[in-house]
Amino acid sequence: MLSPKMSSTYSDGKDRRNSQVLPIEILGVTFTIRTDEDPEYIEGLVEELKQRLSAISSQMKIVDPLKLALVGNLLVLDELRRGNPRGTAESRDFEAENLIRDIDRKLGELGL
Repeated sequence: MLSPKMSSTYSDGKDRRNSQVLPIEILGVTFTIRTDEDPEYIEGLVEELKQRLSAISSQMKIVDPLKLALVGNLLVLDELRRGNPRGTAESRDFEAENLIRDIDRKLGELGL
Protein backbone atom coordinates (compact mmCIF):
# COMPACT_ATOMS: atom_id res chain seq x y z
CA MET A 1 0.00 0.00 0.00
CA LEU A 2 1.29 3.42 -0.91
CA SER A 3 2.09 5.71 1.93
CA PRO A 4 0.49 9.13 2.23
CA LYS A 5 4.03 10.50 1.92
CA MET A 6 3.95 9.84 -1.83
CA SER A 7 1.74 11.97 -3.99
CA SER A 8 1.82 13.95 -7.15
CA THR A 9 0.67 17.05 -5.28
CA TYR A 10 1.02 18.34 -1.75
CA SER A 11 -2.37 19.54 -0.59
CA ASP A 12 -1.81 18.64 3.06
CA GLY A 13 0.44 21.62 3.74
CA LYS A 14 3.51 19.50 4.47
CA ASP A 15 6.96 20.96 4.11
CA ARG A 16 8.22 20.29 0.58
CA ARG A 17 11.89 20.88 1.44
CA ASN A 18 12.46 17.19 2.19
CA SER A 19 10.64 16.03 -0.92
CA GLN A 20 12.24 15.18 -4.20
CA VAL A 21 11.07 14.70 -7.75
CA LEU A 22 11.73 11.24 -9.14
CA PRO A 23 11.41 10.24 -12.79
CA ILE A 24 9.53 7.01 -13.51
CA GLU A 25 9.16 5.04 -16.74
CA ILE A 26 6.61 2.25 -17.01
CA LEU A 27 5.19 0.72 -20.20
CA GLY A 28 6.84 3.38 -22.31
CA VAL A 29 5.29 6.23 -20.33
CA THR A 30 7.61 8.61 -18.50
CA PHE A 31 6.42 10.85 -15.69
CA THR A 32 7.66 12.28 -12.40
CA ILE A 33 6.40 12.10 -8.86
CA ARG A 34 7.18 14.28 -5.87
CA THR A 35 7.80 12.28 -2.72
CA ASP A 36 9.64 12.28 0.56
CA GLU A 37 9.96 8.49 0.43
CA ASP A 38 13.37 6.89 0.03
CA PRO A 39 14.20 6.79 -3.72
CA GLU A 40 15.25 3.14 -3.34
CA TYR A 41 11.78 2.33 -2.02
CA ILE A 42 10.13 3.98 -5.03
CA GLU A 43 12.58 2.26 -7.40
CA GLY A 44 11.67 -1.06 -5.76
CA LEU A 45 7.97 -0.40 -6.30
CA VAL A 46 8.57 0.48 -9.94
CA GLU A 47 10.70 -2.63 -10.47
CA GLU A 48 8.11 -4.89 -8.83
CA LEU A 49 5.38 -3.35 -11.00
CA LYS A 50 7.45 -3.87 -14.14
CA GLN A 51 8.04 -7.52 -13.19
CA ARG A 52 4.33 -8.08 -12.54
CA LEU A 53 3.34 -6.47 -15.83
CA SER A 54 5.91 -8.52 -17.71
CA ALA A 55 4.61 -11.73 -16.15
CA ILE A 56 1.01 -10.82 -16.95
CA SER A 57 1.95 -9.90 -20.51
CA SER A 58 3.69 -13.20 -21.15
CA GLN A 59 1.10 -15.37 -19.38
CA MET A 60 -1.99 -13.72 -20.85
CA LYS A 61 -0.46 -12.65 -24.17
CA ILE A 62 -1.44 -9.02 -23.64
CA VAL A 63 0.65 -6.51 -25.58
CA ASP A 64 -1.49 -3.36 -25.42
CA PRO A 65 -0.05 -1.21 -22.58
CA LEU A 66 -3.43 0.15 -21.48
CA LYS A 67 -5.04 -3.30 -21.32
CA LEU A 68 -1.97 -4.63 -19.53
CA ALA A 69 -2.13 -1.86 -16.92
CA LEU A 70 -5.86 -2.41 -16.38
CA VAL A 71 -5.53 -6.18 -15.98
CA GLY A 72 -2.57 -5.65 -13.65
CA ASN A 73 -4.60 -3.30 -11.48
CA LEU A 74 -7.52 -5.72 -11.35
CA LEU A 75 -5.20 -8.49 -10.20
CA VAL A 76 -3.65 -6.29 -7.50
CA LEU A 77 -7.11 -5.27 -6.24
CA ASP A 78 -8.11 -8.92 -6.15
CA GLU A 79 -4.98 -9.76 -4.13
CA LEU A 80 -5.67 -6.93 -1.69
CA ARG A 81 -9.29 -7.91 -1.16
CA ARG A 82 -8.39 -11.54 -0.65
CA GLY A 83 -5.53 -10.60 1.67
CA ASN A 84 -3.15 -12.65 -0.43
CA PRO A 85 -0.48 -10.34 -1.86
CA ARG A 86 1.63 -11.87 -4.61
CA GLY A 87 5.35 -11.92 -4.02
CA THR A 88 5.04 -11.54 -0.28
CA ALA A 89 8.51 -12.99 0.27
CA GLU A 90 10.08 -10.39 -2.02
CA SER A 91 8.00 -7.61 -0.50
CA ARG A 92 8.94 -8.65 3.04
CA ASP A 93 12.61 -8.84 2.10
CA PHE A 94 12.48 -5.39 0.54
CA GLU A 95 10.63 -3.94 3.55
CA ALA A 96 13.09 -5.60 5.93
CA GLU A 97 16.06 -4.11 4.05
CA ASN A 98 14.47 -0.65 4.25
CA LEU A 99 13.76 -1.04 7.98
CA ILE A 100 17.33 -2.16 8.66
CA ARG A 101 18.68 0.79 6.65
CA ASP A 102 16.39 3.19 8.58
CA ILE A 103 17.48 1.72 11.92
CA ASP A 104 21.15 1.95 10.94
CA ARG A 105 20.66 5.58 9.88
CA LYS A 106 18.92 6.45 13.18
CA LEU A 107 21.60 4.68 15.22
CA GLY A 108 24.24 6.63 13.30
CA GLU A 109 22.46 9.88 14.06
CA LEU A 110 22.52 8.94 17.74
CA GLY A 111 26.21 8.07 17.54
CA LEU A 112 25.65 4.40 18.31
